[in-house]
Amino acid sequence: MIIEGIDFTVFLKDGQAEVIRHGYLSRAERDRVPPLMIRAAETAAGCAVAGPARGLWASPSLPGDTGEARFKMSC
Repeated sequence: MIIEGIDFTVFLKDGQAEVIRHGYLSRAERDRVPPLMIRAAETAAGCAVAGPARGLWASPSLPGDTGEARFKMSC
């Protein structure tokens, strides 16, 4: 899905969402990505993000990474 010109892929399973951003963005352009990742997860799941995923679903990315995020969904 494309949101505000940024391409995202969202995977949903067992009340969790994984969002992957595609393409290159400069550091300045990355600041707006985290809220767009939440929006992508909520759009794909049809429900709200409850917070970051925990346990086995916890994101392996570094804090602040704008390429990948995992969320617990409140469906």
